[in-house]
Formats: sequence, structure tokens, C-alpha cells
Amino acid sequence: MLVSSYRCNAEVFAAHAASAAAMHFISRKNAIKRGSRAYRMSYESFWKLHEKLKEGIVLAHKQYLEKMKRQRRARRSRSSVCGRRRLNSPAPPPIPNGNIESEVRLACDLRYFAGGSPYDIMAKYGVSHSEVMNSVWYVVEASNNQSDWYISYPESHEKQLRIAREFKVKSSVDFEWCAGTIDGIIIWMNRHTLKEASKVGVDQQKFFCGRKHKFGLNCQAVCDVRGRFLDISITHGASAPDCLAFENSELYKRLQKGVLAQDLVLFGDNAYINSIFMATPYPNTSGGSKDHYNFYHSQLRIRIKCAFGMLVQRWSDLRMAMPIGITVKKTITLVNCLAKLHNFCIDEVDAAAEGLREDVSHI
Repeated sequence: MLVSSYRCNAEVFAAHAASAAAMHFISRKNAIKRGSRAYRMSYESFWKLHEKLKEGIVLAHKQYLEKMKRQRRARRSRSSVCGRRRLNSPAPPPIPNGNIESEVRLACDLRYFAGGSPYDIMAKYGVSHSEVMNSVWYVVEASNNQSDWYISYPESHEKQLRIAREFKVKSSVDFEWCAGTIDGIIIWMNRHTLKEASKVGVDQQKFFCGRKHKFGLNCQAVCDVRGRFLDISITHGASAPDCLAFENSELYKRLQKGVLAQDLVLFGDNAYINSIFMATPYPNTSGGSKDHYNFYHSQLRIRIKCAFGMLVQRWSDLRMAMPIGITVKKTITLVNCLAKLHNFCIDEVDAAAEGLREDVSHI
């Protein structure tokens, strides 16, 4: 009787535990479904993104566990060499709440990028602070490993001409040679230590922007008329002018080799040098045809400002300084990931709008 009673209680306990775990998981899924504004995309887009990044997130987590195992073995070997008897040290304890699902890691990551506090996220999803931050880098790695998401200005002249046609539609005077707009943005960071600055081979002051009184990196980007990033480059600290940062980018080398189709140019402000592939405004004008040209030039050039605004508004993490401890290399990989997710969100909005137009046409 005691044995059967114990078995019955154990089965009831297991059933209750499974039910509680299921309800907790469902509540987390509902949080994702209700939080399209908090996660910067619709419920359907979230699962589409998860389907694309799932394998990469799982692989990054697996690689992290393997790295931790190697570190534990190295510590045990060092302890044995030092004469400490820890050859039979116990394995790490089991995870009390089970493994964290990849969709939960993705939700934590998106909420963090959107400006959420890691402490609020860990309370919402029932995970530790370290797992929240680990999930961030799992998603960053998975996103940057997507070959079809690689951001580089297209080589195809057909694609370039399509970009120019889209800009022509938005131009009041039918400018038909704009193949993209370019500008720079400061990626805000905390002041690096001398050790971190020496790793990238520059002084600490190279990261300081005197105009904005911030430490950071100079990010050069090109966008299309919808605000999608066509090219992105981070090669200099915030002290570098846009012209210098651009001339040291891979895109500048490609432009000098003639990557653009005939008669096409990029539109930039007076921080850049007017050339056969760069159209800038006339300086020091106050009227006449040159001033009119500057006005219509800015009508298209503002698209890159809007793209940066959408990027920073969507991923509010960029509105704050990067946390202390995040290296220059990690910051660059993070910004590249955010730009790719930004493009994904714009593509999803365009797809939804196209579907709506098709539905309306059948009414």
C-alpha cells in the first residue's frame, strides 16, 4: 500500500509539474504574441525569423557548452598539477528548469535590442541574467552567419538600376541617377581601457567625437529608398571624419574600380568629396539654380537619415552607450546583426503591404 501510494503521489506530482511547465511555456509564447511592439515585429514575423535562426542559435549554444567543458578540464588539470586533489570533482549541477528553448532565447534577445533591461527580461522569462546575455550573442552569431543576409552593395547593374528607379519615383524633379544615399552615424560606447585600445592599434582619443562629446565608432552606411541598408562599414573610431572613414571602406575601393552602372552615383552631404561616383550639394549657396539643386538633392539624401532614425528607434539599445566590457570587435558584430534584423523587418513590412494590396484587388 505504501509503495502504491508513493507511486500514485509521484505520478500526480509529475503530472502537476509537467502542467506547470507547460503553462509557463504557453505564457511565454503568449507574451511574444502580445508583444509585437516590444519585440519590434509581428507574431508571424517572429516565428519566421525563429525558423531561420533556430539552427544557428542551437549551434552557438552547443559551441558555448563545449567551450565551458574545455575550460573546466583545463582548471582541473591545473589543480592537479598544483597538488590539489580535485581529480574527481563533481560535474556541474543539472539545469533546474530544463533547457531554454531557442524561441525564448530569440525573444529575450529582441527585447534586449529594443531597449529592455536584462533584469526585467530574466524576470519575465524565468532565466538567469547570464543566460539573457548569452542569448544575445547566440542570436548575433546566428544572424551574422546567414550568408543571404550579408550586407554589401550589389554588383548587379540591374539591381542598381532598380534602386535608382525607386529613388526617381520619390524625387519631385525625377532625379534618375541616385543609386543610394550615404552618411555616417556614431555608435556610442564607453571609454575603452588602454589595453583594449592597444588591441585595435589606436589611442583612446581616436574613439572620442569632439562634436558630440561621446566615445564610439564611426559607422558608414548606404541605404535604398525604403531605408534598407545596402552597405555598412565600421573601420574607424568616432574621431575620424566621414570622408576618411568612407575612403578606408571596402565600398570605396569597389567604387573606384567601377562597380556602379553608367551615370549612377551615390548621394552624400558635404562631408564627402564630389566625384564621378559621389554627388554632393553645392557649398555656400543662397539662391538660384544651385540652391534649387541642393533642395532636391536633400529630398533624396534624407533617406539615409531616416534609415538611421528607424534603426535607432527600432533597436533602442543603440541609443545608449554599449555596456562596459563589450569589446570593439563585439560591438561591430552587434551593429552588423542589428542592421540585418532591421532589413528583415523592412522586408516583412513590404511583404505584408504587398499581401494587403493583393487582397484589396480581389474585393
